[in-house]
Amino acid sequence: MKHWRQLLLLLLPTCLQASPTPAAPVQEPLKLGFYLPAIRDANLVDMKVSLGIWVTEIGKPLGLTVTTTTYDDISAMRQALDRAEMNFFSGPGMELAEVFAPGEIRSGYARRIIGTDEGIALLVSNTSGIRSFADLRNKRLSRLSNDRLSDIFLEVQCIKAAGMACHDFLQMKEEKRDIQSVYNVFFGRADAALVSLATLRTANELNPQVGQRLHVLLDWKAKALMFGIMTRHTKDAYRDLVLNSVTEVMKTPRGRQILELFKTDYLEPVDAEALRPYWALLREYHELRRVGMTRKK
Repeated sequence: MKHWRQLLLLLLPTCLQASPTPAAPVQEPLKLGFYLPAIRDANLVDMKVSLGIWVTEIGKPLGLTVTTTTYDDISAMRQALDRAEMNFFSGPGMELAEVFAPGEIRSGYARRIIGTDEGIALLVSNTSGIRSFADLRNKRLSRLSNDRLSDIFLEVQCIKAAGMACHDFLQMKEEKRDIQSVYNVFFGRADAALVSLATLRTANELNPQVGQRLHVLLDWKAKALMFGIMTRHTKDAYRDLVLNSVTEVMKTPRGRQILELFKTDYLEPVDAEALRPYWALLREYHELRRVGMTRKK
């Protein structure tokens, strides 16, 4: 009996070492999607290099595998969502509103600029005599190219004012840089401009005469113009984990570099409620398209 006890004592450490230890939970990959047309001023090569380093830093403390994909159009984004190839999307609010239904949006963040309202403004010259959108019939309007919010907002105004599409109501000129539209009105190359409120503020800071010679005819505001949103393909604990990691990384030098790259001062937590103004504008647009496309004399 004594020999059996001695053998058991000899074998016990070996048995304990062989016992399996609990494995750390394996997190699902973080699949980031970026809407490429919204990245206008940044050098794309620099952006991709910076994003590659940034996503590594997001995933490193969490043991996450992080991938990034860029999308050129809305349909490709929708298909990626349906195939669960994307669980975190970064892009403009209107594109998000068109791609996602309210039930598909989870928590995320809004990209914000300190001291600036977010939205768009329709500018005209103080000496133009233009007092309403209806006065813009056959006038020259300058706007940002490849921008869905501008598309939808202008179509709503054209249908409400004249019962027709904007290509029949306005002479539109598209610009790659938002601030160029401000200058087009300022120097008389256009009768009106649709620009972001942030761009208008920048133009006023660069040249105070902009605020003296131009005024806002119409505006439209929202929580933000650009968002990063987790999709329905994520659980609550996972979303909290990722968003907390993003917040922490943004405090690092690399994170601040990314903010500067995207012309953003800080990130503000949001949920689906932040997209409500976009969905409301979309509903108005579709309703007007359905019942309001009758030409007015």
